Amino acid sequence: TGLDLDDARFEQRYVMALFYYAMDGNNWEENQGWLGEESECEWFGIKGSSNGCPGGCIERSDFVGDYDKICRISMGRTNNLYGQIPSEIDTLTEIRWFEIQEDYLTGTIPESIGRTWKKLHTMLLGGNFLHGGFPDAFENNDMLGTIFIDRNLFNGTFPNVFTTLKNLEWLDAETNNFVGTIPDEISNLKSLRILNVNNNSLNGYLPDSWDENNLIEDLEVAGNKFNGPLPASLAKAKFLKDFRASRNQLTGSLPVEYHQFENLEELYLDQNKMVGELPQTAEPFYDGLQEFSIHSNDFEGRFPVEHFEKTFRIKVLSLHRNRLTGTITANICARKDTELAYTQIVTLTADCDLMDCDCCTCYEGGELVQGTGS
Repeated sequence: TGLDLDDARFEQRYVMALFYYAMDGNNWEENQGWLGEESECEWFGIKGSSNGCPGGCIERSDFVGDYDKICRISMGRTNNLYGQIPSEIDTLTEIRWFEIQEDYLTGTIPESIGRTWKKLHTMLLGGNFLHGGFPDAFENNDMLGTIFIDRNLFNGTFPNVFTTLKNLEWLDAETNNFVGTIPDEISNLKSLRILNVNNNSLNGYLPDSWDENNLIEDLEVAGNKFNGPLPASLAKAKFLKDFRASRNQLTGSLPVEYHQFENLEELYLDQNKMVGELPQTAEPFYDGLQEFSIHSNDFEGRFPVEHFEKTFRIKVLSLHRNRLTGTITANICARKDTELAYTQIVTLTADCDLMDCDCCTCYEGGELVQGTGS
């Protein structure tokens, strides 16, 4: 490569060569340029543009001995990387973007990169075999805005360090083995728009300190062990569009405060222990709903079908395994027509021994009635 040991760029090139061998680089699907004569800034996964890193490397300054510094490692998805992330990459202090998804990463995320990657804003490590926790050394990182660690083997208590990342916008920790509670302080992250912790082993009450300044749009906590009532303060999060809390142990009724949701489009509360009646009066949250799944609870009383007749947005009505009564009208049934495309109702279920419905997928005594729903 023409580099001397005392060349300032030697360490960077050495670290990237170490990364290549640690990640079984000879068997990658794409490894163009790696270990070749060209600058490491031209190698696959480094060359290119990411947010905050327009050219793969930060161009050298005019200072003697300076060099182009790597600011992105973006290996994409399914590139057949295999092995443990070498801690030596902590020397790449200009990293803004780090992406290795749908591969075979093992071991833990090196704690040391939390101390040195102060400019990192995007970490995408979904679909690997990483375990342990998330490095505490990232505490109070002001740049980190997007973290995907979904579909790994992360375990231990839900990391408190997430609550210190004041500019965090998107956290996807779905399908891991985290336990414990979600700290109430998560609602202090006013920039947080998407939080997905589906399919872990989290428990306790859901955070209940949301306010009008929260930007949360998508809150997904399904497939855990959360208990207690739904957090009433969540109704103050005026931008919330998608709330999924299926397959938990939640109790109580639908909070009155939720009736005022104006932007809520998807509400999934199925397979909990919830009770009570649905609001009979015309409420704002009925107007925007596209998907409403409350099956397998203990809701009771008349289902207010008239409020769903007034909107063409509803796509999913999953009502079975409750104690709801009433009638699903012909107007609703007509919406199952496949030619309606965008306005079609694709899922419509009910307890037909308690409700009148000619077009529902029916349940009687909690059991599916074969041949219904056509």
